[in-house]
Amino acid sequence: MRKKNWYIYGKKADFQALADKLDLDPVLVRILRNRDLETEEEMREFLTGEEIPSPLFLPDSIRFINRLERAIDGKERIRIVGDYDVDGVCATTILYLAISQFTEEGQLSFVIPHRINDGYGINKHIIEEAKKDGVQVLITCDNGISAFDELRFAKEAGMDVLLTDHHDLRIDENGKKIYPEAFSVVNPKREDSKYKNAEICGAMVVYLLMKMLIEKRGRGEDVLDELLCFAGIATVCDVMSLQKENRIVVRKTLELLPKTRNIGLEALLALYWKEGERELSAFTLGFQLGPAINASGRLESAMESISLFLEKDREKAMLKAEHLKELNEERKSLTGNAVEEARKLAEAEGDKKLLLLYLPALHESLAGIVAGRIKEEFYRPTFVVTKSEEGKVKGSGRSIPAYPMAESLEKAKELLLRFGGHPMAAGFSLEEKNLPLLKEKLEKDCSLEPEDMVEKLWIDTVLPFSYCTEEFTESLRILEPFGKGNEKPSFAEKEVEIQGVRVLGEHRNVVKLNLSDPQGKRMEGIYFTDGEAFLSEKGDRKKMNIVYYPRINAYNGQKQVQAVISAHRFL
Repeated sequence: MRKKNWYIYGKKADFQALADKLDLDPVLVRILRNRDLETEEEMREFLTGEEIPSPLFLPDSIRFINRLERAIDGKERIRIVGDYDVDGVCATTILYLAISQFTEEGQLSFVIPHRINDGYGINKHIIEEAKKDGVQVLITCDNGISAFDELRFAKEAGMDVLLTDHHDLRIDENGKKIYPEAFSVVNPKREDSKYKNAEICGAMVVYLLMKMLIEKRGRGEDVLDELLCFAGIATVCDVMSLQKENRIVVRKTLELLPKTRNIGLEALLALYWKEGERELSAFTLGFQLGPAINASGRLESAMESISLFLEKDREKAMLKAEHLKELNEERKSLTGNAVEEARKLAEAEGDKKLLLLYLPALHESLAGIVAGRIKEEFYRPTFVVTKSEEGKVKGSGRSIPAYPMAESLEKAKELLLRFGGHPMAAGFSLEEKNLPLLKEKLEKDCSLEPEDMVEKLWIDTVLPFSYCTEEFTESLRILEPFGKGNEKPSFAEKEVEIQGVRVLGEHRNVVKLNLSDPQGKRMEGIYFTDGEAFLSEKGDRKKMNIVYYPRINAYNGQKQVQAVISAHRFL
């Protein structure tokens, strides 16, 4: 098991005073403080906030809406250009569902670049096709902020581009953020943006704009809940921080989703979740719905996912949803084999600070998933590169907090044909002959220190078992939904005595423990890990330190608090 360094948060506050004002357990206040909330007002807003900032704070939002309305009213042809991941699919769906309420048949269309044939983002072929079809206004979503040549080409072709994106802006030689020339450029990361939270996804950007459009035109409000659900799914799947409006949108999505009026979304949800059987959570969005939506863009075409969300026939919707689920099962199988191959390459790299692994036969749509798995296992920034067209390769990377990935690619841009992304995830394409040079350049420029490459496990507080009553355990739910920026709380207890241990499950990956803390309070523990490796490491040892989260386990009408263990150290 990979080593992690354990740290207990040391952030200060008058926890009892805040607890009294907020009518909360002091431990919950401590957790909120650990999430960088300092004042009573910030904590109250986090727990009960409902307000989503005005779209007017987004740069060029008025210019965007004015041009879009002119196009709608003037019967101009409008085409949406999305992206093939969950964020791009959801953003395209939001735009289409909203704008189509105000357009005539045939006036509005959309296109998603094919991952293999087109690559990421708007390209000249898409622009040429739009010109041929008489399109006058192009709207990008979740892409476009790095498409300098393409947007210049669109302008020369006589089209107005309404750019919406959330990716990092390019930086010129003077360190200034730059972006392509377009009729409007709506991106919260622009230097002149008045929108306070730059970390929103592409679907959230267009949700805000479409909310503005619908409210301005005074009809169509009944579709807003539907649009919000797509923004919430994309927020989780694009790993946005679950604070501020991101938290509000995801929380509302979890409330609205069970009664969604979108037939396609209803069909997909029914395959993964049934009311009363299990809790609907951010996990459902990020690890069940999201991968199924993504699967079509990875193995076939993302147009299939959008087709599902625009479907009006329930029977057809269920067939389309089942197809996405089947594609995702196929994707899982392909990924497992590729991860094994990538693992061998990573092990051969020794103690390199950065991993660039070339798997020429890998389906390029799976490169990001494989990079993410290897990054988790080895805790190194990882690029997985695949062969694309003749003489060219594509790479997809996943990073660790100390290594800003998109910024690092910027330093090697003279070798790249295209690149873009975030600090934690990025992609590129280049000539295959330049791959060794890129690897050398990235490795040379990587300034990670040894401590950067050991994962930090942050613990909210030491918590004895006696504190974990049913009432306290239930109270933790007020902090949900959990995700990036609002991680599930982690508690620790020292010198826990192991009074019994069993390994369960077909794959021997569930460890059940009878535990006792130093005060003699007993609790059942459950640990999802390699059971045989755990027993081997344990040997004759009877005590350990643990990191855990309490949950209420209901079985045969009986309830008991159970410690779900996430890390251990034998003593």
